[in-house]
Amino acid sequence: QRGTQRLFCIIYLAPGDYHRFHSPATWRLCSYTHISGHLYSVHPLAVKWLTGLFCLNERVVLKGKWQFGKFIYAPVGATNVGSMAFVFDKKLHTNIQEDDVLLTGSKVTKNLDCPVTFLPGDELGTFRMGSSVVLIFDAPKSLEFCVSPHQKVRMGQPLVSWGKAGNGPFARWRRALGF
Repeated sequence: QRGTQRLFCIIYLAPGDYHRFHSPATWRLCSYTHISGHLYSVHPLAVKWLTGLFCLNERVVLKGKWQFGKFIYAPVGATNVGSMAFVFDKKLHTNIQEDDVLLTGSKVTKNLDCPVTFLPGDELGTFRMGSSVVLIFDAPKSLEFCVSPHQKVRMGQPLVSWGKAGNGPFARWRRALGF
């Protein structure tokens, strides 16, 4: 869309961190794709070492829309974290094994007949240990990140702000997850 930019953010959850993941904004989930894969460590050092790590590991790519365009939210599995649970589909199982062999690379896509709307702070799911969430979204060019790379963040802490004015559509993000 005109006047927007496509941004991404990776939120790393260490094993000792909070393991649930929440919606950072109001958006509609239209489909998701479960992609089986490896379970490499997602520690920042491993991410530097292994190119494309987030595309190699098991993940569930949630695709949707929000007021500025595309909104993609992808929880990514990691070592000891192949198992993820999702509140919107109790039948969605990750880390599927057949005869003790992970079905690496298999994909299952589900298009939702009725999109699910999430509000800021709504729980989307849980990791069975630490891992990462990759966000890719369209946003106004006035959006600014207000955290630094590798800065530790906590639930509810703002990650972005609505330009210098600090208000507008992103004000709710500050009160929820802080995106």
